Amino acid sequence: MCPGEHPLTEDWFVEAVDRVAEAGRRASLAIETAVGVLREGCEAYTAGRPLVEVVDELIATGGREARLSSADAFREYERAIASMRADVARALVDEGGLSLTSAARHLKISRQAAARLYGQAREPGDEGPC
Repeated sequence: MCPGEHPLTEDWFVEAVDRVAEAGRRASLAIETAVGVLREGCEAYTAGRPLVEVVDELIATGGREARLSSADAFREYERAIASMRADVARALVDEGGLSLTSAARHLKISRQAAARLYGQAREPGDEGPC
C-alpha cells in the first residue's frame, strides 16, 4: 500500500476521521507557531526596531522553518481529507449501493468528480503498486 493510503476496513470511517483530526491538530499547532513568530516580529517593529533588524531576527529565530512547517502540515491535512473523501465516495457506491450519479448528488459534486474520487480510493484488500 502507498504511504498515506488505507484500505477500507470495518472501521475505515472512524480511522479516516481520526487521521483527519490528527493531521488537523498538527496543522493547527504548526500554524499557531508560525503566527507566534510573526507576532513577536510585529511587537519588535511596533516597539521601534527597524524593519531590517526585525526581518533578520525573524529569519534567525526560525521564522522560515515555521512557515515551511505549517505549509507542510496543512498539505498533510489536505491529503487526509482527500483520502477520506475518496473512501467515502467508494463506500457510498460499494457499500451503500448508490450509483455514481447518486453518490455525486449526496456529496454535492459533479458525477465526473465522484468518478475520480471513486477511482482514487483503494479497494478493500487492494495492496497493489503505488
